[in-house]
Amino acid sequence: MDVVPDNRHRLAYWIGRILHPYLLGLPTLVVILKDLSLSEIVLWSVLILGLLLIPGLLLEAYLRRQQQFIYQRRTRDPLYLTGWVSTLVCLGLLVLLRAPVVLIACLLTLAIWVPAQWLINRYLTKLSTHAAVAAGCASALWLLGELGTPALQILIVGLVAITMWARVVTKNHTVTQVILGLLVGILPVLIVFPLVLGNPV
Repeated sequence: MDVVPDNRHRLAYWIGRILHPYLLGLPTLVVILKDLSLSEIVLWSVLILGLLLIPGLLLEAYLRRQQQFIYQRRTRDPLYLTGWVSTLVCLGLLVLLRAPVVLIACLLTLAIWVPAQWLINRYLTKLSTHAAVAAGCASALWLLGELGTPALQILIVGLVAITMWARVVTKNHTVTQVILGLLVGILPVLIVFPLVLGNPV
């Protein structure tokens, strides 16, 4: 039986809303693509986020109408499948359109991350997508050398930490589930980025 989230802690609730997985992709993409023109940043961001987010958002809205909610572990299965198919379609398009190689690395990372998260969710326990996406974005920026000052590094680590804290406080996840999310978010980045980009820093 899944625990119903408790959103009475308003700070933790709003941290979860602001640092939501659907929202973290945009600032991460802007930083990763900062050396391109504004029109190119907008084009790649709209393409990637549209392909990755719209199918999941539509499915989530449909499931909600069926009284199935994201906090329920079994409800997540079709979302992971949809997310994986969307990722593979997006990756194929990026290759065809000769996208910057860093974007290929990001989508390859997602192509590993989504089924890994699904397997853990399916056979072990629900895990925190919030923690996984926050940690994945943070580790990608770190490997790309975008966190060049101690202040930025502390800020990013702090954002990941408060995301994990908020998910536990609101009873969306246990401590184990946010730690699993953290690991599943970081490991694919550590595997894919060096293979695809060499030493990007």
